Amino acid sequence: MLRNPITINSDLVEKIVVREEAAFKKRTPRSLEIYKRALSSLPMGVSSSFQAIPPYPLTISRAEGSHIWDYDGNEYVDFHLAFGSLLVGHSHPVLVKALRDQLGKGSLYSLPCADTVFLAEELVRRFAPIEQVRFCNSGTEATMDAIRLARAHTKRDKIVKIEGTYHGHHDTVMMSTKPSAEAAGSADHPNTVPASLGIPKDVRDNVIIAPYNNAEALERILTEHEGEVAAIITEAVLMNVGIMLPEDGYLQSVRDITRRHGVLLIFDEVKTGVTVAAGGITELYPVEPDLICLAKSIGGGMPIGAFGGREEIMRHINHNEVLHLGTFNGNPMSMRAGLVTLTQLFTPEAHAHANGLSKRLADGYLQLINDFDMPMHIAQIGAKGCAMLRHERARNYRAWLDVDTRLAYAYWLF
Repeated sequence: MLRNPITINSDLVEKIVVREEAAFKKRTPRSLEIYKRALSSLPMGVSSSFQAIPPYPLTISRAEGSHIWDYDGNEYVDFHLAFGSLLVGHSHPVLVKALRDQLGKGSLYSLPCADTVFLAEELVRRFAPIEQVRFCNSGTEATMDAIRLARAHTKRDKIVKIEGTYHGHHDTVMMSTKPSAEAAGSADHPNTVPASLGIPKDVRDNVIIAPYNNAEALERILTEHEGEVAAIITEAVLMNVGIMLPEDGYLQSVRDITRRHGVLLIFDEVKTGVTVAAGGITELYPVEPDLICLAKSIGGGMPIGAFGGREEIMRHINHNEVLHLGTFNGNPMSMRAGLVTLTQLFTPEAHAHANGLSKRLADGYLQLINDFDMPMHIAQIGAKGCAMLRHERARNYRAWLDVDTRLAYAYWLF
């Protein structure tokens, strides 16, 4: 915590931005060249809109371990690791060997393979609330299927989503991911703000937004909509707007409130999963959701998704009730990658090592913050961490709105 809040010199920030943008452009001419070429064939010049960042996207040519190389041959230490999808690192030799072996045996069967069973058993072992699991191909698919399943189980339509969270890009959850302060409305009773055009009004009307770290607001919302809400979906630790940790007792209060109202609780562990602990959030917080969504690091960098929960809920997946389909679901490449990652690479020793590195980095930041009285705070959990450019610790999305985005951009460039 800072001794005294300090005022950011905006003129100095702009000088840093100008200087670092010039340095970025000087060392990445080929990235600019391929970006200009991409604009003619790809909207915004990229395949996912979040990649379209100023001054232009950095085009990557290869990666290994914790390092990544751009199209111009510049080498970087990769602290990003694909939004936490690569806790195992880039091109791990054990994983490369296993995937080469599987590729020689076939990349897609669209029929069951044994690794699907073995990987499912490992997820059941690691994640306490999971009794059964189904595989898909991304975090978006996992949350989409979990919500459909929750609606089928409860026979209700409405969903409560936490303001500032991101759960993929299907219509139901593309609400209030990062709304403006003007559009967001009251902090205690936020508006439902679509993040994109093209989402039907009736979809929006079935999504209710609640603030994070505010159990009282959630209780009020569920009371107002008694008997209408199928589930609340949330990141137990917010990771869409930096990292925000749950306050003491918050998650247990959410669990208690949802049970009182007959509402299912869905934890989106796509980003937390095995990165905060071997068994995810529920290993660190003794709160068991009804359904868990997984993706990213459970696949060691291969496309993968999964959702699971209690058998009494999962049993609705059958030919007569809830359909769950996909040509690439349980494909042998992703199943092999997940199985090798979780059983051979993410050992207890590996988790301890990654968590230790994260703690060491966080401690280093804290020392710098204290030494220079910097307007920052650190949020760290397991192998994940974030330097938040805000004087006081952020507890919800509205606090994130206070972050100086220009300063954040200068920090990113530097």
